[in-house]
Amino acid sequence: MGRPVRVLPLVLVALASLACESDQPTEAEREEISRVVRIFVESLAEAYGKMDPTPLQEVATPRLMEKARHDIDLLRAGGDRLEPRLKNLEISQLKVLRRTNAYVAAIETWDTKRFDAWSGELVGHDPNSVLHTHIQLQLIDRRWLVLYREVEETATGPRFVVPTPPAS
Repeated sequence: MGRPVRVLPLVLVALASLACESDQPTEAEREEISRVVRIFVESLAEAYGKMDPTPLQEVATPRLMEKARHDIDLLRAGGDRLEPRLKNLEISQLKVLRRTNAYVAAIETWDTKRFDAWSGELVGHDPNSVLHTHIQLQLIDRRWLVLYREVEETATGPRFVVPTPPAS
């Protein structure tokens, strides 16, 4: 009978410590996660420009690499190639849970050109595409890796469309 009474205070202390856990990153975590997110987004642009997910290897999980490969294959099958250039990255929110999972809300501003994958002809240009994204990272073997990136909202600037010459 005395044993359950001794366990109860330990359980209460454990529950209280979990309830007080903060999701605010340390300054070192904030700097490292921000650095990894920037490298990831710039690597994503390089991957789409080269039509090859290899630039993501150092900052993305294998599952995300496969998703990027799939998305690039879909672009290629549709006859498109993108040339995105990151103009600005603003991290609007950063949370770290249990020191191993990070959640980032970001606003990305891109200058994106779209080319015909076969002829290389410029077929569209959006100089101010604004993406509101959510990015999840996980600390794996003491390195932050991106698990996923989801685009929640998109706002585009005036688009430049290349006129198609009339058929002769």
